Amino acid sequence: MTLFVRCFADFTIELDGEPVELSPLRRRARTLLRLLAMHAGRPVHRESVVDALWPQERVATARRGLHVALSSLRGYLTAHTGHPLVERVGEAYRLVLPEGGGCDVALFRAAVKAGHHRVAVELYGGDLLPEDGPAEWVVEERSMLRHQAATAAVRLAAAELERGELAAAVEAATRSLELDQYHDGAWRLLIEGNRRRGDHLGLAAARRRYERALASLEGW
Repeated sequence: MTLFVRCFADFTIELDGEPVELSPLRRRARTLLRLLAMHAGRPVHRESVVDALWPQERVATARRGLHVALSSLRGYLTAHTGHPLVERVGEAYRLVLPEGGGCDVALFRAAVKAGHHRVAVELYGGDLLPEDGPAEWVVEERSMLRHQAATAAVRLAAAELERGELAAAVEAATRSLELDQYHDGAWRLLIEGNRRRGDHLGLAAARRRYERALASLEGW
């Protein structure tokens, strides 16, 4: 059986391509699972977990809540996936997938690090854990990954333009601007790609939108 964890756009755990039903888990256990999945195999210190999920509770109460959430989470995951997925590492916890398993965030980070821009853009399906909204523990990571995805799309657009793949360059530049509408490099690549392929309507539209983006920045 293959287990895959998705954190971009919508959180799911898939077992052989089918989503595992997580709604029976209590809210904090589900949030704990998402927090650990977001770090994709990297240990998260116990105090960081407590601060994120029980910020207003006394230390003893928060740690007790953490132990309860961990126990229910590991038991539920074992029953429904065949693996507990969560392990303790000293004073930290991490999500550990079975052999052959994967996580989109981990794969995305690896692709970015290796300079595999196309793979990174394909893996980035949307914002990190949108269901957690403005929660402090996810906002910074969400913003960073979004920026990395926009940058990967720009680099992909530049590479496609250099190869003469004009439609692909325009598509990649457009994707970057969907993630960061003020990315100057993406605007320039979009304009150049449309110019080279003779798309006069697309060129004019890109120039107008670029001018509006610059004007909005001047108004800040």
